[in-house]
Amino acid sequence: MNAPLQLRAPAVATRSRRGAARAGEKSARGFPGQRWLVPALFAVLLAAVAEMGFTAFGEVTNVPIRQVSVNGDFRFIDRARIEASMLPHLGTGFFMVNLAQIQEELRRLPLVHDVTVRRAWPDRLLVYITEQVPVLRFGTDGYLNPYAEVFRPEAPLPGVEIPMVYGPPGSEAKLLSSFDTFTEILEPTGLRISSLVLDGKHACRMTLSNGIEVLFGRRDVDKKLRLLARLLEQQWADERERVARIDMRYSNGVSVAWRGAVPAAAPAPAAATAARPAER
Repeated sequence: MNAPLQLRAPAVATRSRRGAARAGEKSARGFPGQRWLVPALFAVLLAAVAEMGFTAFGEVTNVPIRQVSVNGDFRFIDRARIEASMLPHLGTGFFMVNLAQIQEELRRLPLVHDVTVRRAWPDRLLVYITEQVPVLRFGTDGYLNPYAEVFRPEAPLPGVEIPMVYGPPGSEAKLLSSFDTFTEILEPTGLRISSLVLDGKHACRMTLSNGIEVLFGRRDVDKKLRLLARLLEQQWADERERVARIDMRYSNGVSVAWRGAVPAAAPAPAAATAARPAER
């Protein structure tokens, strides 16, 4: 019986291939340091780039500020004073200059309302200033801006003739709002408000442009003012220049103090005096 045929590769060839494989492995393992060569070169290159970047950043940071441009529509602010206040910041590095500090310093000046400061490459600072706008005097030495904020310049503002308001701390917004409302109510009379004052208890008194002093008390001021406007426009139209003082602190009438002699026929209710005591 014939045995099955078996094919085998020559033993010599097998040994040759195994020998070649072992030789290849030995060749690959022959220089173990080469596998770290590329990462090492990359690290060195990265370090060099970083050093160059830090050097360039340092040079840019040390570029000194040489110019300051001040911008804004000024009526009262002295531009030269603003520029002089910026002198200590000249020569500071472009990125080292403290913008927040500059803004805070400028905001402390009496007539400055708001400030924006920014850098302009390569060596400039741009300063934008919003000046305070006075809409009313506040007491003897202050002014109210349109936001009911009080500011006090170092001296009275030249050429500014505006009415005066005054009241306790925290009453600024109420004074500004009341002034606008009262002005609108009085418009038909042709008279303007010269001063408007709230005392510590928020009792209101007002002086008109023709010198009439009006006492309103604390309650129903708008209602009393509308009555006053009707009296000045109608019943008292011919005699109002002779009125010195009007007391409207009563619940059912008013009292009037006249300049000089009382008119022979005082129009009602001009001569009427309330039966109840005045509201204090």
